[in-house]
Amino acid sequence: MNIMNTVQLTYTLLLLSTILCSFFLLRYAYNRRKMPAAKYFMMLLIMAAFYSMAYVGEINAKDFSTAIFWFNVQHIPIPIQHYLWMLMSLEYSGASKKIVQLAKYAGLYHPIFYILIFFTNNYHQLYISSFQFESNGYFEVIVTTKGPLFMVLVASGTFLGIISMFFYIKGLLRASAYHKNGYVIMIIASLLPWMTVYLNASNRSYLGIDYFPIVSGLSGILYIFGIFYFRVFNTIPLATEIVYKQSNEGILLIDVNDHVIDVNDTLLQLYPDLRTRPQHYTFTSFLNHHPELRKIKDSHYLPQFTLPIKGGIGYYSAKVTSIFGESHLEIGKIVTITDITLFIENQKALESIATTALDKAETSELSFLQAQINPHFLNNTLSVIGAMINRDPVGARELIGNLGEYLTNRCYFDHTNPMVSLEEELEAVNTYVAIEKARFGNRLNFHVVCTNVPQVYIPRLILQPLVENAIQHGILKKADGGNVWLLINKRNDEVFFEVKDDGVGIGESQKILSGKNGKGVGIPNIHKRLLSHYKNGLTIENTEEQGTSITFSVPYSSKPKNPSAVK
Repeated sequence: MNIMNTVQLTYTLLLLSTILCSFFLLRYAYNRRKMPAAKYFMMLLIMAAFYSMAYVGEINAKDFSTAIFWFNVQHIPIPIQHYLWMLMSLEYSGASKKIVQLAKYAGLYHPIFYILIFFTNNYHQLYISSFQFESNGYFEVIVTTKGPLFMVLVASGTFLGIISMFFYIKGLLRASAYHKNGYVIMIIASLLPWMTVYLNASNRSYLGIDYFPIVSGLSGILYIFGIFYFRVFNTIPLATEIVYKQSNEGILLIDVNDHVIDVNDTLLQLYPDLRTRPQHYTFTSFLNHHPELRKIKDSHYLPQFTLPIKGGIGYYSAKVTSIFGESHLEIGKIVTITDITLFIENQKALESIATTALDKAETSELSFLQAQINPHFLNNTLSVIGAMINRDPVGARELIGNLGEYLTNRCYFDHTNPMVSLEEELEAVNTYVAIEKARFGNRLNFHVVCTNVPQVYIPRLILQPLVENAIQHGILKKADGGNVWLLINKRNDEVFFEVKDDGVGIGESQKILSGKNGKGVGIPNIHKRLLSHYKNGLTIENTEEQGTSITFSVPYSSKPKNPSAVK
């Protein structure tokens, strides 16, 4: 009985350790399988373990026939790994669905061509022209003489590798500062195994040993950092352009270890000390430098605090929101700081001008209505975006756009002109409904019944709050949801509007119109503004458990007070 020598035993144990490592990495990746590139990484681990097991069989074979059997088995996962490397790079770098689908089918040429050539080598000897089973001084290894098709297949695999590098480098150039580290690691991890491929191709491996499975294990560990550590905030590439950098709210991103990893431009204007690399701060040390925020550490919500700004004092609110990944693991926090100076000033102004002229009162009330954006609505919408970002990035991008448009409609308009075209108001309604549809799916059905949209101006923020009220207080309180209709009909010189639902009903109409039911200021505000403009307000017909209908009409000749201000 031959005793395994030290070199053979050492390399065998190394190979077995890579197999064991692959299973641990596979379990880790499975729990985070929704992360970009995770599923292809898991398939790569399986192929790597398969390759290592076959190579253990080859280097411990006692005769040529056994060694050649395991040699043949090794060549099954090799081209599949090349193929998976390419697909992993495409998904990691956020390539379009069209490119990914093309690569999935076009890239199959490589594993099919590779396996076909290799397993017909006995007939043409163009892949490997000869085999020798000889000792390297410690144990027997297979030494081969390569044919022309071997180099063709190496070139084909290299081509897939070049595609992978192209998308990694493209992603690196456009990535945020924090994500650049992940791309660098992915590039290094992908290049390392190819070095061993070229060593084997040239028969220059030390002792004739194939080091590919060992290096693949090292690459797998590096991939863990690239895919799962530096891609924790995988929503940032999309949000950076649309919400994150351009947001009027200050945003601070914190990882699970309490480190500040990124800030947007708005926050930098408030806290310029963060212009140094934000990684130098922990969230705790940041709060220690800024005592006005310390209470947020315990409460996670700070309704109001002040900061000195140019020309006076600014009023702000702050909120901490936890971010949860797969398996409900907390992966970080987002701190949002909102400028509420305008709201506070308007609130103070309302106290002093409550008895002034109706036009000024309407402007103030409209500003107040503007401020009634439900924070739960925003938080839930952001949570939906976070959930969609991996499984449906196109849908998530569309939802972010809708959210930005919704906030623009609600927050950023000319307060001096209370009128808006019906077309623009309908756009605001459809944007809001699109967001709610993304959140509640088939529980919400919305129907617009209008043959031709009349060219008419109506008071701003009339239709959207009525539709929102029908959805929130009528439909979503039913377990199975329901329908909301917006009916618009021009008759003679009037345009009639009706918002109705088949929900649970909303209570006594007079109490609702007067604001005495304690359910918000939206409907009373709309009723009062319609009375101010047209001497006719809202009419509510409500049947408990059967639904609510709210109607009003405006003259068809309605014109904005200042048409040039209507955008």
